[in-house]
Amino acid sequence: MTKRFYVTTAIAYPNSAPHPGHALEIIQADVVARFNRLLGKEVWFQTGTDEHGLKNWTTSQKEGKNIQDFLDANVAVFKELYKKLNISYDYFIRTSDKKVHYPGAVKLWKALVKAGDIYKKKYEGLYCAGCESFKTEKELVDGKCPNHPTRKIDVVEEENYFFKLSKYKDKVAELIKKDKYKVVPQKRKNEILSWLKEAKDISFSRPNTTLPWGIPVPGDDEHVMYVWCDALSNYITGVGYAGDEKKFKSIWPADVHIIGKDILRFHAAFWPAMLLSAKVELPKQLFVHGFILSRGSKMSKSTGNVIEPFEQISKFGVDQFRFYIVGAMPMDGDGDYSEQLVVERVNNELVANIANFCYRVLSFTNKHFDSKIGDSATDKITKEIEAKFAEIKQDYENYDFKKVVEKILAVSAIGNKYFQDNEPWKLIKEDKEKAHKIVSLCINLVKNLTILAEPIIPGITAKLQKQLNLKNLAWKDLDFKLKNHKIGTGEIIIHKIDESKLATGDDGFSKANLKVAKVVKVEDHPDADRLYILQLDLGKEKRQIVAGVKEFYKKQELEGNNIIIVTNLKPAKLRGVESNGMLLAACSKDGSIVKVVFAPKSKPGGQIYIDKTAKPGTEQIKFDDFMKIELTTKSKNVLYNNKPLKTDKENITVDAEDGFKVR
Repeated sequence: MTKRFYVTTAIAYPNSAPHPGHALEIIQADVVARFNRLLGKEVWFQTGTDEHGLKNWTTSQKEGKNIQDFLDANVAVFKELYKKLNISYDYFIRTSDKKVHYPGAVKLWKALVKAGDIYKKKYEGLYCAGCESFKTEKELVDGKCPNHPTRKIDVVEEENYFFKLSKYKDKVAELIKKDKYKVVPQKRKNEILSWLKEAKDISFSRPNTTLPWGIPVPGDDEHVMYVWCDALSNYITGVGYAGDEKKFKSIWPADVHIIGKDILRFHAAFWPAMLLSAKVELPKQLFVHGFILSRGSKMSKSTGNVIEPFEQISKFGVDQFRFYIVGAMPMDGDGDYSEQLVVERVNNELVANIANFCYRVLSFTNKHFDSKIGDSATDKITKEIEAKFAEIKQDYENYDFKKVVEKILAVSAIGNKYFQDNEPWKLIKEDKEKAHKIVSLCINLVKNLTILAEPIIPGITAKLQKQLNLKNLAWKDLDFKLKNHKIGTGEIIIHKIDESKLATGDDGFSKANLKVAKVVKVEDHPDADRLYILQLDLGKEKRQIVAGVKEFYKKQELEGNNIIIVTNLKPAKLRGVESNGMLLAACSKDGSIVKVVFAPKSKPGGQIYIDKTAKPGTEQIKFDDFMKIELTTKSKNVLYNNKPLKTDKENITVDAEDGFKVR
């Protein structure tokens, strides 16, 4: 029986709408699945939803809904997103499925009990409801969970079942060190190896009085399984564990789990330890991706920088969205998302490079050679391009999708240059046969581009293959051997995005009213260690704002200087003190560097503008509305849509590196 290539995502938690992180992960997994199908492998691609747990239960109760009805409605939204993203999954598992999932989770629990690795004890610990997991003091930052800094950490005391992670930590570490269970990138491998040194046993159940929604612990109806045995087991239950042994043997072990960095230890420590205990073969690889950031910060409803995937797909197109998401993520770090960046990359790379080359070549062949191609020209660029086929294959296999995109663009750029340099539109008058060979080589290159890019932009490549009058192309078809073939009609597949539509949208700069303000006095906030209270002079009025810059500036560095504030921000109380505005500051991606934006040459009350003919906003705006405005730094200037902010006296500058977000 042939072993299928098995790829999974982490299963999504459906207590609210899907966010860009879900889109990122499912797209990356789809790229892996499609790439391996191109290689001729039989692929099993599994995703799904994690449906037990306290957050789902409490959210359903708050909304006054039956828990299963609540989940059915939310899961349908995830499935709709995956449909719109053109995701080619083979199976969608739901952990509330009593027929497929429950028996496997119970079987796994019993296997752990049989191995002597489950025990019961009373426990007191620090619990984050956002993560639905216990935390140690070391993991907290200022007493808060770093992933959920706005949530309260609860002290929970109860009797739980525990799993002996400590028994397996050294074995798991050894397997990871030797790449028997390969964790990539190296950064995450190092991180988990460090954590495993002090790994302790983990809570494995919750009393049903605390958590009334879950799989009952076998032999103890007063407890339900905690997330580890319930959710993590989906990777084996979905492929036949405790149900279809023949199917299980043909698919398991997973070739790669694809997850986010925030759940690294669950998959790189808890999961392999459980499998060792149950005597189940370990998965082969764990690929750990970073976060998609918005304006350099982690997306959060409280900061108003959340991006809605359905809206982005509708605005830009599904393949355009996929192209940006895949190309924006470095293998071992975080990627940034903004509509301006999407427009730039789609227009300059996807349209101007790839789509432009394909349309020029196909339409030229239609017009001058009756849509027919013959022998390709002999040229050194074919060897140069063929060398890149191997590089791109390796990058796909290494999950370095950003490099894949860069190299595909490089291949297309070679084609553009070759077509332009050889000028077949001129050569056709002197040597039509030579011109035909040049064009035939270019048609072969278009064919190759459709194969290379198919995992990333499958909709666009399918249309191109139809125009080429080809179908079912595979990785083995990467060559320059296509000849004596008649193509279809070349048509423009995608168009440039009109940037003006973004500038005039609801997130436009014109919604805000920014002015120069002189700092008259700076005081400490009585109830907040990181906040200042600033008394300001705006020429014709006085104002008070609260600003979180205390750890970056001394009082004397602010007093007497001109800053810039958002004057039409809805007033708010920050730790009990009213704030009528917000100062502008440039911030690094990780928030470790903050530079206040000063306007030393301007007068208090001076208006900030881009185009002086445009009137500033007069209506009050919410904090969330202002955070949607994309202000950034370049060559010390503060820019909106690549246009500098200014007053009558000066361009607005800040002592910050390029790419800092200004907010």
